[in-house]
Amino acid sequence: MPFRDDIVIKICGSAGDGSISAVDILNRAAALMGYHILNFDSYPAEIRGFGKSVGTTRISRVRPLTPGDRADCLVSLNDPHTITELPTLNESGIVIYENRPGSFLEEDQVIAGFIMPGMTGYGAPLRDLSVTAVQSARSRNIISLGILAGIFRMHPDGFEEAIRIRFSGKKDSVVKSNIKAFHLGRKYALDEIAKRDQIDFGEQLLERPGEISIMSGNEAVAEACIDSRIRLYAGYPITPATRIMEILAKTLPDRDGLTVQTEDEISAIGHVLGAGFAGKRAVTATSGPGLCLMTELINWAVMAEIPAVVIDCQRGGPSTGLPTRTEQSDLNIAVSGGSGDSPRVVLAPTNVEECYTLTRESFEIAESFQAPVIVLLDFFLANRIEDIDSKRLTGEYHGEFPGDLVHSGNEPFKRFKLTESGISPRALPGMAGLLHTVTGLEHDQKGMPDYETKNHRDMTAKRFRKMETLARIWRGSDPFGDDGDLDAGIVSWGSTVGSVMEAIDILRGQGVRAGGLFPRLIWPVQAEQLAAFSRRSRQLFVAEMNYSGQLASLYAINLSRKFGRICGVYAGPVPVQDIVDEILRGLP
Repeated sequence: MPFRDDIVIKICGSAGDGSISAVDILNRAAALMGYHILNFDSYPAEIRGFGKSVGTTRISRVRPLTPGDRADCLVSLNDPHTITELPTLNESGIVIYENRPGSFLEEDQVIAGFIMPGMTGYGAPLRDLSVTAVQSARSRNIISLGILAGIFRMHPDGFEEAIRIRFSGKKDSVVKSNIKAFHLGRKYALDEIAKRDQIDFGEQLLERPGEISIMSGNEAVAEACIDSRIRLYAGYPITPATRIMEILAKTLPDRDGLTVQTEDEISAIGHVLGAGFAGKRAVTATSGPGLCLMTELINWAVMAEIPAVVIDCQRGGPSTGLPTRTEQSDLNIAVSGGSGDSPRVVLAPTNVEECYTLTRESFEIAESFQAPVIVLLDFFLANRIEDIDSKRLTGEYHGEFPGDLVHSGNEPFKRFKLTESGISPRALPGMAGLLHTVTGLEHDQKGMPDYETKNHRDMTAKRFRKMETLARIWRGSDPFGDDGDLDAGIVSWGSTVGSVMEAIDILRGQGVRAGGLFPRLIWPVQAEQLAAFSRRSRQLFVAEMNYSGQLASLYAINLSRKFGRICGVYAGPVPVQDIVDEILRGLP
């Protein structure tokens, strides 16, 4: 495939160098040029001035599914940090670096000395050009974008517009100075740098029908909350979920809603359950440590049958773990976190668009099935940025309180009535004639505490029947890859799905009949769909981003066969080639 059709660019610096800001501009510029983008940033948990920040953007004519295992171009805003990124560069990759640093650097700290034969190095006076443009070195990141655009012949109009959007809240002079810095860098590249690489966009502008939205998984979740007309967001700041609260804190007050920053995660889930009991849509977002604290009240919501939505942006664990690294290791606590048999719904989007659609659906499920719903993102999915057709970010609004669940008839109101579906009539506080009790104790159909064995057996079965009903009516996931019998069938979930899809395409290109099944409804398990896919697969694998294989263990109960586990912790997205290699090793 020609380089200009699918390339990966990394911009690396120290925290505060503007590498993430530069990548944000690059993302939007590429999308405005008509290309698809997938961006993932890696940054330190420490304060400004410490640690390495790396922005990675994949630009492609077709929609990319991963950030790519290897980079085609590496832009250095900090040589010592960028040297550590060189192993991620292709053997024929490109390095753009500062050739006139403002201070002395030791020989082993200069990236030019580490560029290997086969690689292409382009040195440029980033600092001097920045001083010329804005009288300081603070625009080195924008200068580097200009040099990048000049070397690769990327159309400048998209960059200009992206810079205007990025600095739209600043003074007009700031916008103009950054545009000036970009063009100065681009002119230097066109006039002074002899091109020696194959990446060439030819200043093309591709056709992209409709309006494009560029957003992260967290931003898609927040947009879904707004479009679902939530009345309350309650949360405690925690990486990587805080961005959701920041957005809703600005938008909800103008939409008859409220954002509350609580003293801790226990209080946050308490707020959400109080709103759900009153019939108002509410949500909280957290990460693994916060979900641990919420477990008791989520368990109470199962018993009391109160709607609640919890967004869990997973990060490396256990405990406070790795705040700015990714992992899919909260599945066990999401599915089983609680005393006794504690059924709840667990959903897992696989891309940014699904962060929107599944969040929208989570509110409908929570209210219709009167149960807590946990939506599992992870750091990679929460923070990665994609371009999306804006028309796809829509959905029908069904209201905060499903009217067909309200009690009717002359018999005494039974809030927890035993029904075939497991779903009971629901009433809000104050509704005339619908008085009932809600408690965390086991209770009878009216909500009064009842400790008899038969009652407990009936109520437990009722709560699980709700899950069975959902598993039966939930749309299945369309299989991916080859039809019919498979040499290798791969089950995966969440953000790892993109890596698995690319791995399947590679395997098919090597003559392996391969396919995938990617459930979005993680719990309850759609056992029939899983069994049907298993029967098609001569060799079956479960791929995920945690050490112990949590989904594999969950599904082992439903699979009466041996299967391979592809699991590990990477602190970043699962490398596609690792999956390919594991599959090939597992095939006879």
